[in-house]
This record gives sequence, structure tokens and C-alpha cells, in this order.
Amino acid sequence: MSAVLSTPKRSRTRAADHYLTFLMVVLLGYSLAGRGFAYIGAPPLFIGEVLLLSGLLVMLRTGGVFATVSSLPGTLLAILIVWVLARTLPYFGTYSFDALRDSVIVMYGLLAFVVIALLYDEPERLRRLVLAYSGFAVFFVTVMPVVYPLFQLLHAQIPTWPRYGVPFISLRPGEVGVHFAGVALFVLLGFRRLNPLQLAMLVFGMALVAAHSRGGMLAIVVPLAIALALVPRSRQLAPLLGIAAVTVIVALVLNLEIEVSSRKLSVDQLVTNVMSIMGTTDTATLDGTKQWRIMWWDKIIGYTVQGDHFWDGKGFGINLADDDGFQVVDAEDGQVLRSPHNAHMTILARAGVPGFVLWAALLGSWSVFMMRAFLLARRNGDRAWARLFVFLFCYWLSIVINASFDVTLEGPMLGIWFWVLFGVGIAAGLIHRHELENRSPLPHS
Repeated sequence: MSAVLSTPKRSRTRAADHYLTFLMVVLLGYSLAGRGFAYIGAPPLFIGEVLLLSGLLVMLRTGGVFATVSSLPGTLLAILIVWVLARTLPYFGTYSFDALRDSVIVMYGLLAFVVIALLYDEPERLRRLVLAYSGFAVFFVTVMPVVYPLFQLLHAQIPTWPRYGVPFISLRPGEVGVHFAGVALFVLLGFRRLNPLQLAMLVFGMALVAAHSRGGMLAIVVPLAIALALVPRSRQLAPLLGIAAVTVIVALVLNLEIEVSSRKLSVDQLVTNVMSIMGTTDTATLDGTKQWRIMWWDKIIGYTVQGDHFWDGKGFGINLADDDGFQVVDAEDGQVLRSPHNAHMTILARAGVPGFVLWAALLGSWSVFMMRAFLLARRNGDRAWARLFVFLFCYWLSIVINASFDVTLEGPMLGIWFWVLFGVGIAAGLIHRHELENRSPLPHS
């Protein structure tokens, strides 16, 4: 508090506004270049760590610090961070920076506190974020349907970072799918209108991801279905569905196929992905990866819920793929694995059952917080607020779904997006509630 009181208001505001711009630039970089953008910097301070540390410094100079833990999700996040630190620091001497790297699945949650403090300190920054995302939506839907297939076709020719061998652009289908879902949500909820060509690009991009990745497909379909159930009236729903239908018909008639990695992007592949989620298929690759995941998850449950690591897990730093006997080279980026393709299993394996219970409570409490905020806004006739809460919840849910099938929250590409959305959701709920409390009641006649 003394640091806040001793800092001139204008200086604090300027620093926070500059940081917000920096945050938006970093989020844009992760969405467009993926893992390639994450390697800007030098160990141990890559761009994500610079964002986090500078954000904490700025947060301490704002007047919204106490808002960070004023909600149940914020309090649970603080407790979970303490637990993860307790399961990380004892292994730092053995695993060095690998321990810190593995802990970011939760430690990036400190960014949620930064976002809450900045937005609650100056609510106008929330409006600025929404306007910035409106521009991002148009840019992403114009660029990514071209960049993503080109990356898949030409990834071997893309220049790499000299020290790490990582391409300057390295995109996973789930990451791209989450942002296509975000743009589609933004459009269907009425925050931005797209012209027919842009809608066609959006449909094409979502189809590419859905044919390439089962997790990416679910990360698109489920949030959109929930959003339309909560806010059924959308002026752009009919055009979007019409363009989607035309796209499928044309692809079927012309038997369009695009060779990408080990799969063909086609309507047949899309159907195969749907069938593989619902049951088994005749495709050995899809069924094999699903069985591999299930076997690994069963082993994690065995040595935590039913085993010796019930209370403590294996800690942060150890390579779970090596220690559990499930090491393979990741087909998407050519890297060896460190964690199972499921963030929830990663938490269970590393933080034990207490950590997993805290994690589940955190996700559940944030979901309830957002739904209560949505219902409160709708009950008070605040339609824009209600749509914003649905957008934030469904966008965040898209990342959670993708994190249930892929290594997602363990890295900054979607991990930082996840925690930023988490923080924006809490801040928006607090700001709206404060706005309602300060409205002048109507005079009695």
C-alpha cells in the first residue's frame, strides 16, 4: 500500500497503460507465430517471463492489488500457487530451470492477478481490450487461414532460431483452433460484423483445424454451441451456417483434399475425427494416440489416487514422459514430451490429489463466477455485459477443452491467453457489480 501511495497517479497510469499495450502485442505474437514467438529472449527470461515479471512490478504500483483476491476464484488461485511453489522449490536443486518451466502451468496464473489489478484500477482499460480484440478478430481471420496451411506445407523451409532449432513460426492446430473459436464467438455474440468473404475465411480456417485435430474440433464446436444456447439470437449465425454448408458441399462434390503432415484435410477426415471421439475407427493413428493417452492417464491415477504419490505427486521438474515410460517424439513440433496430453492429469501427476482438488475447485469456482455474472447482467438488462461474460467464459472454455487433449497450459502460447482471460473475467465481474452498486435508483412517483 505504501508503494501505491508514494507513486504519483499519472506515473502509475502511464506505466499501466504501456504495460497493457505490451500485453496485447505479446498475445498477438503468440497467436500468429506460436512457439516461434515464445523463444524471443534468452534463458531464463523469454518473452513470457519478461511479460510476467514486468506485470508484477506494474501491478504493485496500481490501486487494484486487493481486488485480485476479493473473489473466490482469486483466493483459490493464490492458494494453488502456494501449493505449486511447495512442490517446485524442493526440486530446483535437482532439475534447475526445468522445475520452474514445468510450474508455469499454474505460475502463469500470476498474470491473472496483474490483469485484475490493472482493469479494476481503471475500468476504461477493459473497453480498450475489447476494442483491440475487435481489430484482432478481423486481422486473424484474414491472415491465419492462409498462414496456417502454408506453415503445415512448408514448415521444413521456415528459418529456425539458431540455438534452439525452433521455426520462427510454429503453430499447433489446437492453438489455432482456439483463436478461430474466439473470433467466431466474438462475431456470433454481436461484437463485430464480418463481410461474406471474411465469414468464408473463418469457416475455412475452422474446417482446417477440425479436420486436423480432434481436440481442436471440440475446442471450436462445444464453446460455440454453449454460446448460442445462452445467447441464441445472432444476426450472423445464418450467413455463417450458409457459408459452412456451401463449403462442405463444394468440398464433397470436388473431393477436395489437402495433404498436411500425416493426415489429409478433407470432409472424410473430418467425419473420421468425429467418429474417433465417439468410438473407434479404422484409422490406426487416431485410435493409437487415443489408447496411448488413456494408458498414460491410467498410470497417473494409479500412482496418485491409488498410490504412494497421493499427497505430493512427483513434483515439478521431473520429465513425466521419461519417468512414466511413455516418451515419444511429439508429432506436431518434433520435441520430446515432458507431460501428458492433458493439463488436469499434469496437475494430478505433479501436485498430487490436493493440488488436483484445488485445480478442480479453481476451474469450477471461476465458471460459477462467470455464470452468476452473466445472469446478473441479464437480469438487470445489461445485454452488452451479458454477452461479454459469455464470450470470456466460452473462449476460456475452448482453451480448457484443448488442454484436455494436448500439451496446452504447460507452455505460454495458450497458457498466457488462458490466465489473461481468467483475469479479465474476474475483473469484468467485479467492475460490473461495482457499476450496479453505484447506479442511482429510480425516484418513486
